[in-house]
Amino acid sequence: MQKNKNKSKNFFEQDTVSLAKELLGKLIVVKSREEILSGYITETEAYLGVVDKACHGYNGKRTPKVEALYQEAGTVYIYTMHTHKMLNIVSCEKDNPQAVLIRGIEPDTGKEIMEENRGKTGVLITNGPGKLTKAMGINDKFNMSKVEILRGKIDIKEMKENTIYIDFEKSKNPLKIEVSARIGIPDKGVWTKKPLRFYVAGNGYVSGMRKSEYTDKCWKDL
Repeated sequence: MQKNKNKSKNFFEQDTVSLAKELLGKLIVVKSREEILSGYITETEAYLGVVDKACHGYNGKRTPKVEALYQEAGTVYIYTMHTHKMLNIVSCEKDNPQAVLIRGIEPDTGKEIMEENRGKTGVLITNGPGKLTKAMGINDKFNMSKVEILRGKIDIKEMKENTIYIDFEKSKNPLKIEVSARIGIPDKGVWTKKPLRFYVAGNGYVSGMRKSEYTDKCWKDL
């Protein structure tokens, strides 16, 4: 397993909207119980820092709970909403509290373990931000860690616990990206309806996707 930390930092240190789009199709990998769990990102939301009323860094708010938001690009920010853990990846430069929320993944390796963790099958395993973290065993221990980039064959013995990896070489490209307002953002003025949610069109592992909208052709051919 080869890791390129400079590549990781350079990839994440970009404007948040661009990162939210570019993360779609990327393969997230974690080590859990000496097994590899992975999934392709299907849905993201961008949170734009001090000007964004829906962002935890709005107006420069800085507390121990949100400190990860102010760290370098590629830092993992975990917060809890209604007992569910939310996985975010910090963007931009240090002290600019912007991040991308990962809202859905399409399971790849370790799907059976994810089903066991969730007690669900089908798209219900990971078609939501709290669902995917439970399925993959992502919790507060991941907070403030750095995302690492995988290149080449994965050796689980070299992988660290409580670390998010992204495998660029095995990632996919969405056939079409849909855009909408973010989910669950009430009473935030213009920020409630801003088109800052991005998802892979027709993928069942997207929160709120109707079965009538599912398609087997949602990724580009390699």
